[in-house]
Amino acid sequence: MAAPLELSCWGGGWGLPSVHSESLVVMAYAKFSGAPLKVNVIDNTWRGSRGDVPILTTEDNIVSQPAKILNFLRKQKYNADYELSAKQGADTLAYIALLEEKLLPAVLHTFWVESDNYFAVTKPWFASRIPFPLSLILPGRMSQQILSHPAETPVLSK
Repeated sequence: MAAPLELSCWGGGWGLPSVHSESLVVMAYAKFSGAPLKVNVIDNTWRGSRGDVPILTTEDNIVSQPAKILNFLRKQKYNADYELSAKQGADTLAYIALLEEKLLPAVLHTFWVESDNYFAVTKPWFASRIPFPLSLILPGRMSQQILSHPAETPVLSK
């Protein structure tokens, strides 16, 4: 029997299983590939205080960053692309590139850069799920990271 796969990620809100785009990437891939993930929400814990989520934990490994997690799942024979033709695989890669280039920057801007939305929605949501005193520091740090490194924000390019 395969070792259990546990994914630690930010919790959900607004009808989504997670409000963290990188966590959503891993959760969606696991669902499409049939990987048996147990999702651990890290709300109100110190575990996610460094912001390095999602984190995949097995008996022998701890893997972070979406691209590394997806590669790990592929090596464990959980691959959402096995039954695709070459054309379908190419279409999938093109669609991923389109999402990363066009949609992801818009979503990140909406959540983290637009000040009205950041102060009314994003910051309070994250601050309510992070223990004090990190709730005063971490949302601002996450926003600054996105503002200072916009070219490094694509999810699957890391």
